[in-house]
Amino acid sequence: MAPSLQLLPTLSRVLSGARLPRHTLVRSVFYVRDFPNDKPNWLKVILTLGTSAGLWTYLLKQHEEDILEYERRKGLE
Repeated sequence: MAPSLQLLPTLSRVLSGARLPRHTLVRSVFYVRDFPNDKPNWLKVILTLGTSAGLWTYLLKQHEEDILEYERRKGLE
């Protein structure tokens, strides 16, 4: 290989200002921690399910009221 082609990667790094990171200075972004499913937060679970059940109850009740109102107005025509 010609000498000018061997210097091309080094020259391009110098001109771009980019340096390759040294492995001794690089910290890993991954670290070990507990899995979130090992200990579920039961308060959150109960609040979530309770809220969901309450919203469904309200929705069904409101739907029944809307149907009754629709039938009442339909009979007025």
